[in-house]
Amino acid sequence: MNENMDMHNESRIKMTKLLEACHYSANLLRCKAEGWDDLVAKCSVSLCRYVSSALPADSVFFDAGMACMHVKRYGTAFVMLNRFLDIIEAIDEGDSASALENSDFVDTDIPYDFPIPTNHAVSEEKREEAREWVLSVSMEAEMEQSLGQRVCGHCGSDTYEGGLKCHHCQNTTDACIVSGAPIPPGERVAPIKGRPEITARKADWNTFIAKFNIEPWTGTLANPVY
Repeated sequence: MNENMDMHNESRIKMTKLLEACHYSANLLRCKAEGWDDLVAKCSVSLCRYVSSALPADSVFFDAGMACMHVKRYGTAFVMLNRFLDIIEAIDEGDSASALENSDFVDTDIPYDFPIPTNHAVSEEKREEAREWVLSVSMEAEMEQSLGQRVCGHCGSDTYEGGLKCHHCQNTTDACIVSGAPIPPGERVAPIKGRPEITARKADWNTFIAKFNIEPWTGTLANPVY
């Protein structure tokens, strides 16, 4: 019985992650179409938590890096694109994810263990664009070359900006239903009556609802929160 329950729970967790990955991928496309660069960056970074065979590692980290570059989050862009370059090198050489350098991701919720794709999902032109940018940044001593940080609302420590769990105190933060990003203290809303588990950053919720008039999880009609 316990073994069956463990298998059931493991399957449920996997399905939940796949559902969330699909949800944020769909929101990413909507945000791109509207030109909402800040939300594009948030969605792209959030999707790094779900890197798997369903989300090819090279395209996930490339999209996150380029999106962060466009909103001038250069430290995070550098780390994501550097990871991307390591992955495409592993693709070319047939290596596994265990051969990747993980020091930049130690205090994050971005997984280390994911399959290396057998083929490139990013064009050669874009791969070269990323390579040239990373090379140019790596030679700029004043440029930050680490993941961005946020202040934990529970313990006040700095922790990874895109992570839902503080690596100091282990306190978890709700993910915004629009972007998947952690919701800053004082900006959390639960805008759907009877669904307290659906939470959002107020400004991002209002941006989304003002345009689409539906909430992003179930597609039902919704209103901004004022």
